[in-house]
Amino acid sequence: MDRTTSKTRRARFISATALALTAAAALSACSAGAAETSADGSTEMKVVLGWYANPESGGFFAAQDQGLYEDENLDVSIQQGGPTVSGTTIVASGKADIGIADAASIALAREEGIPIVAIAAMYQTNPVGVLVHADSGIESFDDMNNRTWVVQTGNTNAEYMQKEKGLTFTTQAYQGSIANFIADKEIVQQGWPTNEAYQAEQAGVETKFFSYASAGFNPYNDVVFTSEKFLEENPEQVEAFLAASIEGWAGYIGDIDIATAANEALLEANSEQSTDSLWYAWDKQRQFIIDGDGATQLGAMTLDRWTTLVDQLTDLDVLTDELAPEDIFDTSYLPEVPAPSTLPEAPEGAY
Repeated sequence: MDRTTSKTRRARFISATALALTAAAALSACSAGAAETSADGSTEMKVVLGWYANPESGGFFAAQDQGLYEDENLDVSIQQGGPTVSGTTIVASGKADIGIADAASIALAREEGIPIVAIAAMYQTNPVGVLVHADSGIESFDDMNNRTWVVQTGNTNAEYMQKEKGLTFTTQAYQGSIANFIADKEIVQQGWPTNEAYQAEQAGVETKFFSYASAGFNPYNDVVFTSEKFLEENPEQVEAFLAASIEGWAGYIGDIDIATAANEALLEANSEQSTDSLWYAWDKQRQFIIDGDGATQLGAMTLDRWTTLVDQLTDLDVLTDELAPEDIFDTSYLPEVPAPSTLPEAPEGAY
């Protein structure tokens, strides 16, 4: 692929991951501060997901289904995200109190002057990567050189593989379908070892998955964030939300009964999935949640990880100004809940 200029790469990244940040900056001055109180005396909190309701957000649905938010005197409503939903904008404007986004989007928002702060990171190892046909002969990223990659426009991961790993490849814009990948075993397909891998399996294609994290680009994913204003004015509510949410996540990944009920709620919220696909994603995603620091504290974040990300994004010309990593996140409200010591297998025949 012809190399674009730094300015062009940055513009593409902004349009893909931080839609309407300028509008958010204007709205943030009038964003909501103190949380509202329901008629029953509980505190209302609105959460906007990073994507449609699926196992990526299963812990929040588990907390809601188990009544954990109610136990914390919280009245939590969950809004689905999607390709046209900018969670950073919504939270910065005060239309939601909590959002979910990837770490790079949060860093970029901070640089653009959007006053949001990360408070937990559910995926300790980033599950984004690429899929190849198992019989393609590809055994490493180096074997993907000079091939066609199907990736989202402005994909920072692909930029990293080109600039830092020296790979050369042409690209096709990924728009949600893996049909071209299914038909052509020479293609490299962006995806998750959950959604896209499941689709390929259903189409009868055996795949191999390579995570970008294994190549050295490992930003946190599904990062929980709020606005600085909301955090400053509602610290007890933020702490209570995290206490219930992290307990919900521990139950979701470690207890079949809790996961079953949460998956039913996910299916009700988003009928564009199946029971089989829910259990497949539930099972495959858990290793990325409990990796590294997640084993001892679900949702953990460290200064070293954020510093590495800022340095990498600066090298990729995604970030241009000095951004202090320590200002991006705050773990002081995060409960010390370890990952379950053992993870149960999916129910027999679940997928």
